[in-house]
Amino acid sequence: MGNLLPDRHPNRDFFILDVSDAAPKDDMASMEHPIFSLSVKPDMRELDYVYDNKRVVIVPSGKGLATIMDKDILLYCISKLVHRLNAGEEITPWVELTAHEAMVATNWRTNKESYDRFEDALDRLRGTTIKTNIRTGDHTQVRGFGLIDEYQIDKKEDGELSPFGRMSRVRVRVSDWTFRAVQGMEVLTINPQYFRLRRPLERRIYELARKHVGDQGRPFRIRLDKLQRKVGSNSPEKKFKFFLKQIAHDGHIPDYDIELDGSQVIFTVRRAGFSARQSEMNLGIPADASPALLAKARKAAPGFDVYALYSEWKDFARSQPEPPRNLDAAFIGFCKKQVQRAT
Repeated sequence: MGNLLPDRHPNRDFFILDVSDAAPKDDMASMEHPIFSLSVKPDMRELDYVYDNKRVVIVPSGKGLATIMDKDILLYCISKLVHRLNAGEEITPWVELTAHEAMVATNWRTNKESYDRFEDALDRLRGTTIKTNIRTGDHTQVRGFGLIDEYQIDKKEDGELSPFGRMSRVRVRVSDWTFRAVQGMEVLTINPQYFRLRRPLERRIYELARKHVGDQGRPFRIRLDKLQRKVGSNSPEKKFKFFLKQIAHDGHIPDYDIELDGSQVIFTVRRAGFSARQSEMNLGIPADASPALLAKARKAAPGFDVYALYSEWKDFARSQPEPPRNLDAAFIGFCKKQVQRAT
């Protein structure tokens, strides 16, 4: 169980909004607080979390609490909204998408079971009720609301199209809470490798590391018992500590390392490898390639995983005594050399 999920869609269709290209986003409030269940089975618990005068009560629907894996759909909606906002377009709480594009972007399988899971996830997102006094934008909400307000699915009844389901279009209305977070840009870019994390606890650990450590490089220390409350784990403390040690050993958390020091857990920015963001900043290398650059890379290296190529190129560029004069040209040249070596 310690392995990453496979990269299920290395050759994504360019017309699909890839959250890797559009810089996937997560709202800071749900990154900070244990809104989503870590259970892979129906979780019927009512959760009550209080921290720094902030209270979050999460009430399940008949299908249970929304899970951290269900959250992928919400992350995709947030990313689409931010993408449109950054493009200067007007946004509303309604997000239009297809299940297929969301699955590809968030590394789901695209089989019949995934389409069924997708609809179940929408039910849990709609049915889970949040009661909170967390502030978003210039508002403080002390009321109950769903993780999404509403959804609509258009289905084709002839069954000839969409072999693993008949969803032709999905419309999701995000909650006012989420929408105000997007409008106020109370969101953070997350590493696309997040969607390859297999364990729910790994995803929560990444969210907290991203929220508290960020790109600044300052370590974040937290007591083990406090961390357990923040991630929303209901495991016995010894078992939770065992799981953390496993995660620290595996080293799959993108961009960050975790270390256990007695009753303290320390989060730090990873200093070497793919996610050494500080080194990238010193060289002027962007952490993520732009959509335009990735499009050029696909043409230069058809059939290759351009995200993996960009990762390899960053490692190569950091190993050189001087940064390249033209970063984009250097990366495209690197792609062409990989094609030559493979032929």
